[in-house]
Amino acid sequence: MRISVIGCGHVGIPHAAAMAELGHEVIGVDVDQAKVDSLNSGQCPIYETGLPELLARHTASGRLRFTTDNREAAAFADMHSIGVGTPIDADGRSYDTGQVYGAIRQLARPLRLADPT
Repeated sequence: MRISVIGCGHVGIPHAAAMAELGHEVIGVDVDQAKVDSLNSGQCPIYETGLPELLARHTASGRLRFTTDNREAAAFADMHSIGVGTPIDADGRSYDTGQVYGAIRQLARPLRLADPT
């Protein structure tokens, strides 16, 4: 299966690497070009046991790659995962889901429905 992971932070990077380890083709999407470049070179910006090895192995094999382009992810993937931040809201008791809705809006624009026939 082809999978996109929107948001390449503490949730998205391990999820993308794990999906590649399971045999899926994966594209990660992030707004930070420097982070995308680093990830594509197999460099891991976060610590998680075993993650640097998975990231290096699967970026080298081509099974895992990263981009800043939501259109590329929409055209590539059969399934999309959202792993963006949900910081604590100003009231201190709820979560700000603005990044989640923003990621969905950005991804939805280029998506095309499959021909049902």
